[in-house]
Amino acid sequence: MNLNDLANLGQIIGALAVVISLFYVGHSIRQNTNAVRSGTAQTVHEHFAKWYHLVAADDELAQIVAKGLRDYGSLSEKERVRFVATFMAFLSYSQNAFLKWREGLLASPLWLGWELVIMNLVCAPGGKVFWKDRAYMFGDEFRRYIENDVMKREPHPDAKPMGAFSISGGSLPTNHAE
Repeated sequence: MNLNDLANLGQIIGALAVVISLFYVGHSIRQNTNAVRSGTAQTVHEHFAKWYHLVAADDELAQIVAKGLRDYGSLSEKERVRFVATFMAFLSYSQNAFLKWREGLLASPLWLGWELVIMNLVCAPGGKVFWKDRAYMFGDEFRRYIENDVMKREPHPDAKPMGAFSISGGSLPTNHAE
């Protein structure tokens, strides 16, 4: 074997090493993408769980949320402040989940579950009024999605915002100590 043959052999080995390293990089990127998606799903669910816990842990706030979703205009000033802060947090989490879903970081089946929850709340009578008053605070893409898609769909027949009342007009028994 002469020097030229050794140089050619070295080039072949170098090319194989590059191909193998590209496969390794591709595999590593795929694993990293899966880890990012998993972390995103976990974070989205934690945000929504914290929001539900916030509402459930405070009887007065739970009553305010149910009352505000039923009739936003009936809230006192103090109640309105608490409702706005609480519902803005929920919708901010919702916008974040929406953007993660659009970026491909949140699996569609996970997003679709949260989308139904969002629909239940923004399609409630008070949710619609709240959205009309506050929609300008959200990004254009999320706002268009809520207004042109979510709010135009027919809610599920069993849809009950926070389990308190039916969107279709029927009402569950409620505590009138509001």
